[in-house]
Amino acid sequence: MRLFEKLAHAAAVRRDVVSSGGLVPFGVTVERLLSPTEGLVAGRRVILGGTNNYLGLTFDQTSIEAGVVALRSEGTGTTGSRMANGSYAGHLALEHELADFYGWSQAIVFSTGYLANLGMISALTGPGDVLVIDGDCHASIYDGCRLSGAEVIRFRHNNAADLDRRLGRLGERAQNALVIVEGIYSMLGDQAPLHDIVAVKNRHGAMLMVDEAHSLGVLGANGRGLCEAAGVMDDVDFVVGTFSKSLGGVGGFCVSPHAELGLVRYASRPYIFTASPSPATIASTRAALAALRSRPQLRQRLWHNVSRLHGGLT
Repeated sequence: MRLFEKLAHAAAVRRDVVSSGGLVPFGVTVERLLSPTEGLVAGRRVILGGTNNYLGLTFDQTSIEAGVVALRSEGTGTTGSRMANGSYAGHLALEHELADFYGWSQAIVFSTGYLANLGMISALTGPGDVLVIDGDCHASIYDGCRLSGAEVIRFRHNNAADLDRRLGRLGERAQNALVIVEGIYSMLGDQAPLHDIVAVKNRHGAMLMVDEAHSLGVLGANGRGLCEAAGVMDDVDFVVGTFSKSLGGVGGFCVSPHAELGLVRYASRPYIFTASPSPATIASTRAALAALRSRPQLRQRLWHNVSRLHGGLT
């Protein structure tokens, strides 16, 4: 049992919460989903306040039907990675549609958003390279940094001046650095000052990756995220995102204007050694992306609800 000893503190905290009559906030069992925003928990109808289903597309009938058709025609899964088993037509179609959506030339689909960050960071950087990341970046970004073996430098959250200082200390090495920020920070809910971040990275010749997991479908005139809303698309090298929030599915991606992006497929262990997304997942995601592009009222409804809730709480 020695391997479990490191988890003793977590067990003690959980035991204290349960013994005090409280509800354990993590891993709640949702007995039945009733809608994109409601479910049964402990027999009670509750609002699912922790959901990332920003546009409500998990119950979108077009997405559901697309998934059902793919399930019946192509089966339940791919049973292997794209490098070993090949890419299905749906994988390639989704990559083409993502690239077109962002107005860039290249896109790669990963099996999850977590793996997208792991796969991109560890393939692009290695020993001798430098990663300069916002201190409050998501765990998947930190894990990608560890997997890469590159030197990792953190700058103060949303502090472009601190980023400038740290890149300045690198001298010419800054030109071999990858700066990573998030569009909307998942733990804090605030936005990166992208105008300032872009100005700094351009001054030092670094490259910039933006994780738009929580801003895809939420921000920008076309729902592309904070890069679009801030008007800095032309100054960003990589956008990483997920299908598990606004698009209501599961999976991840990276898009880029750089023609060399496709080479990542041959160096990314999370891409090479993971089974690819199922046909049903790809089909429903393609339908959800089409809905995001053609139905701006989804985003308008979201912001109406945000305003209503915020107004009621203040």
